[in-house]
Amino acid sequence: MSLKHSQKSVQQRRYQVDVAELHRLHERNYAGLINLIPDVGETISITTGEFLTFELTITSEARYTSELLIRQKPAHWASDYLRAQLEIRLYHDVRMAEVIASQGVRRLAVHYQQPNPDMRHRDEKYQVNQFLADWLQLCRQQGQVSSGFDDKFLPHGFK
Repeated sequence: MSLKHSQKSVQQRRYQVDVAELHRLHERNYAGLINLIPDVGETISITTGEFLTFELTITSEARYTSELLIRQKPAHWASDYLRAQLEIRLYHDVRMAEVIASQGVRRLAVHYQQPNPDMRHRDEKYQVNQFLADWLQLCRQQGQVSSGFDDKFLPHGFK
């Protein structure tokens, strides 16, 4: 088989969305977030290092869903575009959490054709949800929560 033929077959392979894996990721993220959700109108802070502090705020709440905003607090070295910002919708009836916006980009598609004008990865939706999972793991390993006068380390009671 020639190199030209090999490259052509790689380009022709269609990306397949693994829906079951995406759902498992949403379920893991829900389980990780549920103990961190502040009350409506309150904000909690999570510090994961000397310069990394994040704020979590519930932006809306309904019977079966809540929307959560996770924002990295400004640091002296970070420009706005370098600070992480995620909007997450929690589906309480099915116990799933889905990133609905990342860095201000809303309506993430499950699959993007390659190439595309916005320079999105073909699995962008999966990647931002995996970023949330990685962030939750960082919080579990070295995070400390501050909400009002109550400070606690995350590993205690954080699943």
